[in-house]
Amino acid sequence: MPTALFFPRYLGGGFGHVSRCLALAEELKKRNWHTSFSLAGAHAQKVLQAGHPVYQPRHPFRPKVEEGDSPAFTVFSDMGFQLVHDRFHSPRIVKASVREMRRLIKCVRPDVLIGDAWPLTNIAGQLASLPVVQIVRSAIHPAAPKLMWWQDSPAGLVSPDPRPIFNPVLRRHGLPEIQRAEDLLNGDLLLVPSVPELDPLPEEVNGNTHFVGALTLNNAESTKRPLWLYTLDPNRPVVYVTIGGGASLVGSRRFFAAVDEALDGTGWQGVISTSARFSPSELGPPPPNVRLEAWVPGPAVIACADVLVFHGGYGTMMETLRCGTPSIVLPFHTEQEANGRRLEASGAAQVLLPSQEPLQPVPGRWKGGRFVILVRQCCDLTAAALRKAISEGLENESYRQNAHRLSQELTRYGGPSQAADLIESLVP
Repeated sequence: MPTALFFPRYLGGGFGHVSRCLALAEELKKRNWHTSFSLAGAHAQKVLQAGHPVYQPRHPFRPKVEEGDSPAFTVFSDMGFQLVHDRFHSPRIVKASVREMRRLIKCVRPDVLIGDAWPLTNIAGQLASLPVVQIVRSAIHPAAPKLMWWQDSPAGLVSPDPRPIFNPVLRRHGLPEIQRAEDLLNGDLLLVPSVPELDPLPEEVNGNTHFVGALTLNNAESTKRPLWLYTLDPNRPVVYVTIGGGASLVGSRRFFAAVDEALDGTGWQGVISTSARFSPSELGPPPPNVRLEAWVPGPAVIACADVLVFHGGYGTMMETLRCGTPSIVLPFHTEQEANGRRLEASGAAQVLLPSQEPLQPVPGRWKGGRFVILVRQCCDLTAAALRKAISEGLENESYRQNAHRLSQELTRYGGPSQAADLIESLVP
């Protein structure tokens, strides 16, 4: 019976990387594979509940706990910033982390390693002589990554240099050195969890990269309609607002007040998911036509919505396309804006930045030298701007038509089933 060991990135606030791996693990499990994960933190419990063993890494560092409020919007240009955020700050940390992965591989004895934005998967796979599968979006594809594809990088943005951090370890093991962080995402098989219109690949890509469509979970809990959903008036538009689990100042009280004001007095019915950061009771009573919920089954509500307002995260994006629902993307960092810009270019969404403040530099330093991120500190989204965008999404039928077209495009790909077929071709 074949065995797959998953290495998703788990140190960010969102569930996207883990959820893609979990969707694929569920499919492999149906095919009588053994599946297990290496991850820690809040997402580990969800994987365990799904019935997959979890091995919690004993990292030589403690992941940084964010204190206080984060910026309303953060600008970065490549995967190097992720390495800083995930605290791969020295060759010593990389060396110790690789050693930990090798111990785990020796214990589990997998037939294949599957990574999703975890920078050490390919290194561990090469050292163990195992095939490596990488789940990778086109924006960080190692052949020609370009996260900020719709514009030039803003002045003042300085990317962290990963070479002094990783190349000493690669040289020690006799492995090829990297020139950029995305080189760490090479593998024997690269799966793009999307469709060509939303993730166009550069010409430099070779034959080991395959589109597989949406890698999303579809379980009974997420698609079951709550009873209150049946009380909505089918003759009035439904606007669903969700900001995801990793939102910071985008999900501030000021933000929710702007949403309430945008929906108040309209003929629309608003459903707002406040995420784990806020309890609905903390935000005060909403307008009569708005319902506040800490959590909702996203796919079930998206299927009922006429317009979705969301943060641009992968999982929610794929669910809204699956349902053919037009959307408004309110991103709080560059990767989410990249998703929104693709949807906008396809005519299925509008991008509405949560802040129009001038960008402010935030310098930093690590073993790789100096770097600079750019931020907009405060959310200044106005109710008028949001109401205008929602009105446009409801009244302009082309948004729904294009969302439906993309939904049909997604159905051409097999998702987890096609991905599993490709993975099985690697294993004798």
